[in-house]
Amino acid sequence: MFRIHRLLPLLLAPILGLAQTAPDNIIHVTSRIVYVDVVVRDSYGRIVRGLTEKDFRVLEDGKPQKIDYFRDHTHDVPPASVEAGNQDSSLSFSNVAPGGEQGNSVNIILFDFFNTAPQDQLYARKQMIRFLENLPPGRQTALFVLGTRLRMLQSFTGSTDRLLAAAKAMKLESSTVETQGQQQQDIALGQAFAAAVGRSASGINPVSDGFNFQGGEDAQRAADITQTALAQIGAAVSGYPGRKNLFWLADNFPLYGGPTLEINDLSQAIAGNSMNTADMADANRAVASAQIAIYPISLAGLELGGIGPESNIDPQNGREFARQFSQRNAMHEMLNNMADTTGGRAYYGTNDFAGALARGFEDGSNYYTLAYRPENENWNGHFRKITLKLDQHVSLAYRRGYYAVPDQPAVAVNPADRLNAALQPGTPDSTMLLLKSKVLLPDVQHPAVRIDSTIDPANVDFSTDSRGRRHAHLLVTLIAIPENESGGKAKADKQLANLPQTSGHYIVDLDPEAFRKLFTSGMPMHQELALPPGSYRLRLGVIDLANQHTGTLDMPVEIASVRAATQ
Repeated sequence: MFRIHRLLPLLLAPILGLAQTAPDNIIHVTSRIVYVDVVVRDSYGRIVRGLTEKDFRVLEDGKPQKIDYFRDHTHDVPPASVEAGNQDSSLSFSNVAPGGEQGNSVNIILFDFFNTAPQDQLYARKQMIRFLENLPPGRQTALFVLGTRLRMLQSFTGSTDRLLAAAKAMKLESSTVETQGQQQQDIALGQAFAAAVGRSASGINPVSDGFNFQGGEDAQRAADITQTALAQIGAAVSGYPGRKNLFWLADNFPLYGGPTLEINDLSQAIAGNSMNTADMADANRAVASAQIAIYPISLAGLELGGIGPESNIDPQNGREFARQFSQRNAMHEMLNNMADTTGGRAYYGTNDFAGALARGFEDGSNYYTLAYRPENENWNGHFRKITLKLDQHVSLAYRRGYYAVPDQPAVAVNPADRLNAALQPGTPDSTMLLLKSKVLLPDVQHPAVRIDSTIDPANVDFSTDSRGRRHAHLLVTLIAIPENESGGKAKADKQLANLPQTSGHYIVDLDPEAFRKLFTSGMPMHQELALPPGSYRLRLGVIDLANQHTGTLDMPVEIASVRAATQ
C-alpha cells in the first residue's frame, strides 16, 4: 500500500504570484460568441460545396444577426497525421489531440450497452468493426462505451489500427433491455415510450411473454445514467474547436426529447411526470454548449409489418397493431428531433449499421462554420432558437438553438468534489481547460518524477480589480494510479486519497503586460512525485474555482529502477 503524500505546493513560474489579500472591485468581462456548424445538401442528397458567408442568413428567435466569422470545411479529408514519438527521455501529453487543434471535426462513437439488448450487441459490434476496417486514417475518432457508467476505450486518434484494437477488445455487457425473438423493434419502442411517460408495465400490454418492460424507477435510472454520460461526453470534447459528431449506437434512447423539451407529445409527457426534467435539460445543454451533433443509430434493426403473436391482436380492429405502429412513429419522431435539433441525422429501420456510420462520418466532415455575437445580452438561461436560411433549394442540418446560461450557475457545486469525480480512473479526459504536460522520468540527479505543464488561459475566468490587475484562482491535483489498479470500477474517494498525489492552489495576480504574455506562454506549473518502479497512469486535474471549468489529463508512464537504468 502506498503512503499518503501530504499536500505539496505547486512550483509556479515567476510571473505568477500568490495574492496576499482578496482583490477589490472585481469586474467580470464576458464576450459571448455562438458557433453554428451546418451541413448543406442538395435535393439529391449531395454535399453542397463552395458557399460563402454572403449565402447565409442567421436569425436568433426570429431576429437577424451579424455573422462575425465564417469558414468552409467542405474539403477532402486531410491525410493521416504522423504521431511523433518522443525525441528524448521525456513524455509529452495533451488532453486535446493535435488534429483537434486545426478546426477539423472530431468523432465520438458511443456503443451504448446499457440501452441495448444482449442479442443485438454482438451483431452491432461486428458491424462497427467492419466500419473501422474501412475507415481511412486521419479521422480523429474516440471510442466510448456506456454500461452502468461511461468509459473511454480509445482516446481521440487518427490511427485506424488503434481504434480497431480497442473495438476488438471490447467485451459485451449487461443491459436493461431484456427481449426475445423478432419483437425487438416493438419492445424498444415500448421502452422508449415507457421512459417518456413514466408508466409501469401495467400501463401498456406487452407483445410477448419475454418482454420485460422498463418503467418507473428503472426508467428514471436509465435516464439518469444516460444524462450523466452525455454531460461527461460534453465535458470531454468541449476543448475541441468546431464540430463534434456523436454516433450513438443503442436500441433505446431513454431521455432525449430535444433541447427545448417541447418538441412533441413524448417530450410534453416527460415534462408532466416524475422524470427529472432539470437534469435532462442540463444534459441537453452540455451537448449544445459543446457543439455536438448527435447521430442516433437504432440497433433495433429492420422493422416488421406485423408484430407480436396473433393472440395479442384484436381481430376486429387491430388495436394492438395500431398501438405498435404509433409507438414506432413516436420513436422515429424522437430520433429525428434528436438529430435535427443538434445538427445530426437519425438512422433506423436498417441492419446496415456500418453503412450508417460511414454516411454519418461523411456528413460530419463536410460542413460550414458560422459565428455571431447575440444582440440579446440577457443571459437568463432560456433556450434560444437559431434559424439559418439560404436562397437555394437545399436541406440544412445544424443545431437549432442554445441555452443562454448566466455566468454564475444557480447551484454551486463543491469544486474539490467536482475535480475529484473528474479524476476517477476510467473517466474520460475533460477538455474544458486545455492541458499540455511533459513528464521527465527519474534519474540519478532527480529521484522524483517531474511534470512540467501548461494550462491554456482561454477558458479561465479572469477578473479585473480597480488597479487593472488580473486575477484567477485554480485548484490543481496530480495522482499516480498503479496500472494494476486503474481498470474496472472507479475507486471511491477514500481509495484515491491513499494514492501518491500532490495538490495545490494556482493563484494568478498579474499586471496587464504580464497578463498579455500569458496567452503566448500559457500558464506554467511544475510538480514532482516520488514513485517506486512500476507502471502508472498519472492523472492531472485542474479546475477554475470561478467558473468550474475542468481539465484532466491521463499520462501512462513506466518507471524503471534508476540504479538499473544507469548500469
